Amino acid sequence: MYFGSVRFFKHLILTVTALLIIVPTVMCIILAVDNGKKSAEIDRLHSCIDELSQSSASKAESSSVTNSAAEPSSSESVSKEETSATSAETSSLPETTESQVSVPEQTTAEQTTTAETTSEKPDSQPPSSVPVTDYTKLYPELYADKYEGEYEDSENTVYLTFDDGPSVLTANLLYYLRQENVKATFFVVPERTELCYSMLKEISDAGHSIGIHSASHDYEKIYASVDAFLDDYNEAYQMIVEATGKAPDIYRFPGGSINDYNSDTRDEIIEEMDRRGFTYFDWNVDSNDWQGIGWTELYTDTLKYAEELTTPVILFHNTGDRDNTILVIEDVIKALKNKGYKFGCLSQKTKPVQF
Repeated sequence: MYFGSVRFFKHLILTVTALLIIVPTVMCIILAVDNGKKSAEIDRLHSCIDELSQSSASKAESSSVTNSAAEPSSSESVSKEETSATSAETSSLPETTESQVSVPEQTTAEQTTTAETTSEKPDSQPPSSVPVTDYTKLYPELYADKYEGEYEDSENTVYLTFDDGPSVLTANLLYYLRQENVKATFFVVPERTELCYSMLKEISDAGHSIGIHSASHDYEKIYASVDAFLDDYNEAYQMIVEATGKAPDIYRFPGGSINDYNSDTRDEIIEEMDRRGFTYFDWNVDSNDWQGIGWTELYTDTLKYAEELTTPVILFHNTGDRDNTILVIEDVIKALKNKGYKFGCLSQKTKPVQF
């Protein structure tokens, strides 16, 4: 018999030996090819970044637009406030005072009576249950039409959200979203540069949602008071309207709605923003791309936590140093589609995830 014979065992040993050599060799070839593709993609992204940066720098020299830093710092935010005074006539001035929204030549008592009984905008005055304070009179046009209907069905829907952009990588991100026919939500930190305005318009024209993240991303400044939050918010609001022609009605707190900087002002800010008709969104899946983790960990962890939820709201970032976010997004989308998820944009019709 052949089975169990010396000849059989010789052939068995040869077969096992061949498999031990061939299988690892094939796997190494596959991995090498895949890594080569990823390396080529990274090189392409870096090339795009260099081209966009050079183009932006060239245009900035001949443009009157100022404040061109990709990630505004606390010192740069001062320049933003000064620049905002020369923006379009439709922009509200960050330094608006109480005297600019009250009737001149009136006493304090007369001003209070007038504020309670008259208004050019019916919903610009707080309801009787809300005390009249200085910040309620700031920016009388900074209001949204609050959606009061039932929330849309979000079962098995993924909401991809990208904070902190636009950046030089936004065009690449929009490319992958377009390839997969997926809409997303961008919580932006805008600046008055030609590149930023063009990216905001491209995001809007592609059908994605735009929400406000902040104008300065300076935590200590933003959360110092309700007035400070409104100053920053209004500046970002005006830039988005100028760039897209659309008024945003959703926002995301820098650092999330609960952080180490807003414990004293958080509730009052939320109450005032709710009164003005705006809705904030947190997240329930953190990709941790802000930590600079590698592609494998970013992909694995995002899917692991997203698949535990019927309505994942995933936090990504869109800054110029988030190459891995761009590289992983297409694979994440495909994997979630294979799990039966669909994709959507956040809006006031979406039940908000809030901490």
